[in-house]
Amino acid sequence: MKTLLIAHSSTVFGRETFKKLKESGIDICMLDFETLKFFDGDNNIEDSYAKSFEKYLKLPKIHMIFRMYFIGKFLSCNSFKAINIHFVYVFYILIYTILAKNNLILTIYGSDFYRMNGFKRWIQKFLYKKAKTITFTNVLSQKSFIEYYGAFEEKLRVCRFGLETLDFIDSNRTKNVLEIKQILGYSQTKTIVSCGYNSTKAQQHEEIIKNILMLDPEIINKIQFIFPMTYGDKFYKESIKNILSKTNIDYLVLEDFLYEDQNAYIKLASDIMINVLKTDSFSGSMQEFLYANNIVITGSWLPYDLFDKSGIVYYKVDSINQISTKLTEVVSELNKKNTAPNIPIIYGLSSWKNNIKSWVEVYE
Repeated sequence: MKTLLIAHSSTVFGRETFKKLKESGIDICMLDFETLKFFDGDNNIEDSYAKSFEKYLKLPKIHMIFRMYFIGKFLSCNSFKAINIHFVYVFYILIYTILAKNNLILTIYGSDFYRMNGFKRWIQKFLYKKAKTITFTNVLSQKSFIEYYGAFEEKLRVCRFGLETLDFIDSNRTKNVLEIKQILGYSQTKTIVSCGYNSTKAQQHEEIIKNILMLDPEIINKIQFIFPMTYGDKFYKESIKNILSKTNIDYLVLEDFLYEDQNAYIKLASDIMINVLKTDSFSGSMQEFLYANNIVITGSWLPYDLFDKSGIVYYKVDSINQISTKLTEVVSELNKKNTAPNIPIIYGLSSWKNNIKSWVEVYE
């Protein structure tokens, strides 16, 4: 009997976890949370639930209720050894009675804990009570969870995600960077600064843009700003594109989802990455930029203690309003950067080779 993974197939963590567990011999299938397409693990895709749900997908406020209805219907019609839910949406409580009949593994990404208010956390507690295992991407998030709930400690495990893009970065590392920039349509003469990594409000793009506009014009003219917005909130993306269109900065918005080599290219072609999320667990994209020798500017409020303990070289700002000052400093010192030590450290922390074992143990 297969184990079911419920996750976003378009995002790196869900897609790669499914792939790497299959490669490790786990009998696994996946239900795509976004579209409700079912991947049976034998390279077959079943889309009857996806077609039924499609007409409700565009309903802005109630589509999640219909999504849960169809997920519940799917689970009622199929049997699984266990169900691993990636990202614990509060709405899963709507199908609690169905979930409660199964062996349940809950995988907390970070924002599904950190960005929840007290009422939502109270609702989620019912799901946590039922779960056989609850996994986290890092020890700090696990510790925060224990401090808040004061319970469930015997169920908790740290299972870090690997990053397959690290391998694609390695396989393309010796390519001419100017050729990569040409493929992407990037400037071949300017410093490339990547701002965030998806189109969600938590990335604080508006604040980043405000800081960019505070830079000295001489600095601005040396930079091309890249906004990777290949997944997330489409309405938010359009609002940021509208704001950017009213500025005179040199920018590109990336909208097409990038896989494998292309995903590696946007890291290798970049010089500096800004990551000032409101909250985060352990940013995979930020690690990929670090692995590709980028200088990273991030918020000191984010839980990246493991980076500090591991010796990762990166810059912190205590307030989002410090971005312009820090960016000016970093751009002027770009030729002196010493980011090479990050490469073996990131690989040790986040390659699938070093992380798949903990996932296999949970599933077995």
